[in-house]
Amino acid sequence: MPKFSKARILLSAILVFAAGASQAATINVLREANNPHQSAYGMHANTGVEGSALDGAQISATFADGTTETLTWMANPTLYTENAGTENEVSYYGIDGSAVGERINFFMDWQGFEMTTSSLLSSISINVAPANVVFDTTTNLDTDPNGGSTIGSSYGFQFELYSEFVDLPGAINVAYSGIVNLAGALAVGDLFTTMTVDFSALATGGVLGSLNFLSDLDSMAVANDLTPVPLPASLALLLVGLLGMGLVGSRNKSDQPLQIA
Repeated sequence: MPKFSKARILLSAILVFAAGASQAATINVLREANNPHQSAYGMHANTGVEGSALDGAQISATFADGTTETLTWMANPTLYTENAGTENEVSYYGIDGSAVGERINFFMDWQGFEMTTSSLLSSISINVAPANVVFDTTTNLDTDPNGGSTIGSSYGFQFELYSEFVDLPGAINVAYSGIVNLAGALAVGDLFTTMTVDFSALATGGVLGSLNFLSDLDSMAVANDLTPVPLPASLALLLVGLLGMGLVGSRNKSDQPLQIA
């Protein structure tokens, strides 16, 4: 089973941008300094995330008719066979993952999320904190002397559409929330627990059918490590995050300044 590696995802994201940027739907990204979380042990040495690593993540879907669904991501062991029926036949288990609802389903391949909905979908919210995973939203390397990337997180990227889905009239509004810091260090403003994607500004008023998208994910080194930051410590993190993300936003046109929510 191919590893869900950052290098391969970043290449895919670059291809998506290059193939369809001229016709792509407008994607607006906001990063919010709210609901802060903290990691005591930091990032896993291999920050890449495959489907099994999202086990327990929560997905909330809101449809155009006002109804909602809540899904829980589950790891699914799958038996793969190569060279079936030959002397070189090899079988092995790969760990995929999916979230299945009545009107909306999610699956993760080595590139990213595959979503299918049978009702017009207005928005989704994906909270990966229960899976001990975070969204990594900046392209800065963690070795960049100018900062902008949490140490150990390598580099990341924000919401992108697969190339075959970029030709959508209208806009997609993406908000990252649940800012994350490592114990002993202030929040940089690149890591978040939750991504909310609003499709209601598309010309169709939402999404119906299939839509595949990417957003970089990092796994934490130790299980159950992400914990909410209690007040008043969270107030200091919010203020520092506001300053830090303002600087990041001025350096990178694709990054939007952080806002207090």
